[in-house]
Amino acid sequence: MLSAVIVGVWTAWYLGLRAGAIAAVATAGALLVAQFVPGASITVYALVLAWCAALYFVIPKIRAGAGWKRQATAIPSQVGNAWRWAKKFLE
Repeated sequence: MLSAVIVGVWTAWYLGLRAGAIAAVATAGALLVAQFVPGASITVYALVLAWCAALYFVIPKIRAGAGWKRQATAIPSQVGNAWRWAKKFLE
């Protein structure tokens, strides 16, 4: 199930948390089914590998072409907002 966590984090990095959670659950379900269906494990692992390769190679090109910009300051700004709110609330 480590593969499901890796796929979920990888997808969340490129597409957002909701898509990452969906990808992680779908991967975990596919891996669980592959344990009981003979011959399905190689197919599931090939699909997981193809999904990760698509995320790595295709998504950045789509973002660059569409003009998307990664919000690298989103988390620090949220932490700063929470910190200011907490200081204001506790004073």
